[in-house]
Amino acid sequence: MRYLAPITAAALALAFARPAQAETVKLALPVASLESLPIYIAQANGLFKKRDVDVDVITSRGGGEAMKAYIAGDVQIVATGFPEVGLMRARNVDVELFFAQMSRAPFALIGRKDENLKSVADLKGKTIAVTSPGSLTANLTRYFVKDAGLDPDKDVSLISVGGGGEILGALKSSRADAAMLFEPFVTIALQQGIATMLVDVPEKLDAFSSSPLSTSKTFIEKSSKDARGVFDGLAEALTFIHNNPSGAFDIAKRNFPSADNQVLQAALGRLQKWYSRDGKFGREHVERTEKISVDLKIMPQAYPYDDVVAPMAREGG
Repeated sequence: MRYLAPITAAALALAFARPAQAETVKLALPVASLESLPIYIAQANGLFKKRDVDVDVITSRGGGEAMKAYIAGDVQIVATGFPEVGLMRARNVDVELFFAQMSRAPFALIGRKDENLKSVADLKGKTIAVTSPGSLTANLTRYFVKDAGLDPDKDVSLISVGGGGEILGALKSSRADAAMLFEPFVTIALQQGIATMLVDVPEKLDAFSSSPLSTSKTFIEKSSKDARGVFDGLAEALTFIHNNPSGAFDIAKRNFPSADNQVLQAALGRLQKWYSRDGKFGREHVERTEKISVDLKIMPQAYPYDDVVAPMAREGG
């Protein structure tokens, strides 16, 4: 046995000398969008690696696929917020808000230019294009239709057509009279004279932050270093967006090479003030979002702020 001891000691010494292989943190996005620019910047500028975190960003084919991946445990972080977080909590899924990429939802309700629509009230009897049932585009449409005194189930027709390109196609082909859209498609529709603005959503509604990231309490507790590294890397990316717009534009161009530069620049100009400053969720914002979601019957109940927002993402935390 005395001949084996030195070998065992050497093997142990070698094992301890090697750095532990860090686990990859997987993050699922429903689509590639400008609202997730903080993620792309953190990757491009090495802000995750700077904190010794390896992050694999997976772009899914829509919110449903991203949610399934999260619920199945295939990813640790998913781009989704309320009402999805509320619906998952109602089914006892371990999930809470983790990082706010945007402070509001930089969407717009637009009307086809040839329809000469002046307000949301003019949409009575009209068809409105959204991405899919239960999506943020659908929920925001229902909110503003109801706020205008109309019944979203009787006075308008919502049609699900897919992504931003498909929604633009529905407007161009007169399949839809109006649409709830996001960037850069809002800018494209306005610049090309396809539509006019009916509601600039973030100017009217402090709720439903766009592309928020959610994760589990288990991940934060068991992988606290990785969770903090992802949060801090994204927070540094937000600072970069606000302090270096030209640098942010360069990274956006790399991630969206087929986008027209003028459109991309105009879209980023519109988004600039709506990117979060610190990645945190305001208490009133979350509570308002939950109330609207319950009122619209798109989630069953509201949850206490401290119970659905991760400690590092809380206002004042």
